[in-house]
Amino acid sequence: MHYPKPLSAALLLALSHPALAMETELAPIVVTANRVARTADETLTAVDVITRQDIERSQAQSLPDLLRGLPGVQFANNGGPGKASALFLRGGNSDHCLVLLDGVKLGSATSGGAPLQDIPLEQVERIELVRGPRASLYGSEALSGVLQIFTRRSAQKTTLSLSGGSRGAYEGSVAGGFGSPAGWLNLGASRYGTRGINAKDGGSAPESDRDGYHRSTAQIRGGGRWGEALSVDAEALHSEGRNQYDGSPNESDFQQDLQALNLRYAPSERYGTSVKLAQNLDATSNFKNRAFASRFDTRRSSASWQNDITLVAGHQIVGGLDYQYDEILSSTTYDRSKRTNKAAFAQYLADFGAVDLQLAGRHDLSEQFGHHSTGSLAAGYTFSPALRLRASYGTAFKAPSFNDLYWPNAGNPQLHPETSHTREIGANGRAGGFVWQTSLFRTRINNLIAWAPVSAGSAIWMPSNVSQAHITGLELNASQRFGQTQVAAAATFLNPKDHSGGASEGNLLVRRARQNGRIDLDHDHGAWRFGASVLAVGKRYENAANSVKLGGYATLDLRAEYRLAPAWRIQARIENLLDKSYQTAYGYNQPGVGAFLSLRYQAQ
Repeated sequence: MHYPKPLSAALLLALSHPALAMETELAPIVVTANRVARTADETLTAVDVITRQDIERSQAQSLPDLLRGLPGVQFANNGGPGKASALFLRGGNSDHCLVLLDGVKLGSATSGGAPLQDIPLEQVERIELVRGPRASLYGSEALSGVLQIFTRRSAQKTTLSLSGGSRGAYEGSVAGGFGSPAGWLNLGASRYGTRGINAKDGGSAPESDRDGYHRSTAQIRGGGRWGEALSVDAEALHSEGRNQYDGSPNESDFQQDLQALNLRYAPSERYGTSVKLAQNLDATSNFKNRAFASRFDTRRSSASWQNDITLVAGHQIVGGLDYQYDEILSSTTYDRSKRTNKAAFAQYLADFGAVDLQLAGRHDLSEQFGHHSTGSLAAGYTFSPALRLRASYGTAFKAPSFNDLYWPNAGNPQLHPETSHTREIGANGRAGGFVWQTSLFRTRINNLIAWAPVSAGSAIWMPSNVSQAHITGLELNASQRFGQTQVAAAATFLNPKDHSGGASEGNLLVRRARQNGRIDLDHDHGAWRFGASVLAVGKRYENAANSVKLGGYATLDLRAEYRLAPAWRIQARIENLLDKSYQTAYGYNQPGVGAFLSLRYQAQ
C-alpha cells in the first residue's frame, strides 16, 4: 500500500463516521478500500472514517470503546479495560477483519486476532473501517472487512494530555515533532493503567480480586522527500505492559513491536511505484501467581510491491505482489511453527461520469494450504450528491490460525480454510448537512471455523468447521446538524445463522446479536461542548446450541468539554451512567458506572 501526498485541510476535516461526526457535505478521502486514495463514494463499499477530532470529542478510553455500536460492529470483552476484545464485523468471526497499522498487518499468528485493546488512542490520527470482503486486495483475514489505524505523523506542535478517574484509571501522553516538506520527525509516548474490575463472576475462576492492566507505548516516525518523485518514511513502535486475569494463568506480560519502511517513486502523475518492508512482533508471557507458565512469540515479516498506473483520466490500474512469513517461538510445542504466503493482485478502477466500475482479483499461494483465488466486482451510479446507488459481489478466504490447528488438547489439524461469497447493495447521499448511508448484504461462509464450549458452561473450547453459515444484514446510519447541535444514529440488523445441517442447524452463531444500535447527540455552546451516547445491543448466545443466553443491554454515557484557553481544554466523562450490569462474554463482568477527567494541551 502507498499513501498519497498530504491531503488538504478541507478534505481532512470532511471525513467522519455518521455516528461520530458528519459536519460537511464533502465525502471523506480513504486509502484502505482500494489501496489508493479515493473519496468514500468512489470506493463503492461501506466505509467509515474517524478523525482525530472525532476521537477527542468522544473521550473514548480505548479503540473498542470508540468503535462499538458502529454499523456492523460488535465486541465481546473478557472482563473490562485492557482485556481481550474480540471484534465481530458483520457477523463474521473475530479474525475475519484484517487489522492494519499504517499499512502493516497486526495480530498474532497463534490466536489469529489483533490486540485492539492495546492500541493507545492518544497516538492515533485517523481510522478507516471498510465493511465487506477485501480479500481480492489483501488476501486472508479480509473476509468481513478491513480496519486500518493511522498513527499521528508530522505533528510540529507539541501535544500533552493527562487523565484519571474511576477504578484507579490514569493516562498520560506527549507527542511532538519538527520538520518541513523535505523531511520530518515525529515522537510520541504514552502510559495507561487501571486497577480494573473483578474480571470473572466466579464459576470456573472464583477469584474476587481486581484485575488490573498497565501499558506503556513509544513511537518514532520520520520521512523525507527528494524532489517531487521520491519519498521515504519509516517508523518504529514499541508497546509493553501487564495484564491480570482470573484463572490459570492469572497474569501476563505482553509486548508488541512494529518496524516499517516505505519507499515511493512517482516520476509522473500517471505512474507511481512503492515498496513496503515491515516486521511485527507479538509476544506474551503468562504467569500463575508470578510463577512462569508459558510464552508465545509471533514474528511476522512482510514485503509489498505496488504499482499505480493511470491509463487516461478516470481509468486506473493498481497491481502488485505481497509476501508474508509467520514464525512462532513458544514454550508450547506446535506441530508446525512456520509458514509463508505469496500473492499477486490487480485492480481496475473506471470512472464513466455518473457510472463507476471496479474489478479486482488476487491469487494467494499458501505454503500450508495451497492456491486460493479471490475476486470482486462493484458498480455504482450517481443520480446526484443526495443519492448514489451501488452493488457488489466479492469472494474471500481465511486460513486457520496456528491455535485453530495445533493448540494442545484443543486444536484441530483437520480444519479447512474458510471461504465466502458476499452480495451487497447500498445507497448513500449527502445534502444540506444531512448525511446518510444504508447497506444490505448476504454472506455465505463455507467451512466456518467456530470455537465453542465442549459442553454448556465448560471452560474448554474447541474449533470445528461449520459446513456452512449464512449471514444477512442491514446497516443504517445518518447524521444531521441543526445549528450548533448534531444528531447521529446507526443501527445494524443481523441474521447470522448456522447452516451446518447438524444439531445446531438454524441457530445463531456464537456471541452475535441480531440487533445493535447507537445514538449520539453533541451540542456546542460557546467555550462549552456537551454530548451523550446511547448504545443498545440485543441478546446473544454463548454456545452453538443456543442454550446459554447473554441478555441484551443498553448503556448511557455523558461527556462535557470546556475550552480554558486556545491551547487548553478540560474534559469530563461519565460512562454507563445507569450502572447497567451486563456481559458480552459468558462469565466475564463489565465495568459499572465510572467518571473520568482529562486535561489537554495543544500548542498553537
